[in-house]
Amino acid sequence: MNSLPSLLIAQRQNLAEMLALLDEEFSLLKQHQTLALPDVTERKQSLALRIEALDRDIAMHPDVAQTLPQHQELVDEVQQSLLACHEKNAVNGKFLELLITANRRLAGVLTALRDRSSLTYDAKGNTRAGTRSRGIKA
Repeated sequence: MNSLPSLLIAQRQNLAEMLALLDEEFSLLKQHQTLALPDVTERKQSLALRIEALDRDIAMHPDVAQTLPQHQELVDEVQQSLLACHEKNAVNGKFLELLITANRRLAGVLTALRDRSSLTYDAKGNTRAGTRSRGIKA
């Protein structure tokens, strides 16, 4: 089994990688390069699983109770990195929500321009052309 300090150092490195991925994701969102997002999301999920597994290893370490206080500075660095990742992920999530809302609004405007005479709303309040029937024939 690895030593507790080596596990903490590995976790700090994983969190640094996650922060870099979150920065990359933000950059892609900012540049509206949404087609590249699935790759970044897949890498984030894989890294999140590694972080979670390493977290379990740290928690299950036989000397965690005795050794952890001796490495408080390293623990603080890991916790700060984790907090930075949470904050950056929250910012990216809000940004993504704004982009989705803007795209829906744009789709509504385009629909309104295309079908001015038959504009209607769906159950969620989004605009759509009313000329498209759902299997109902007159």
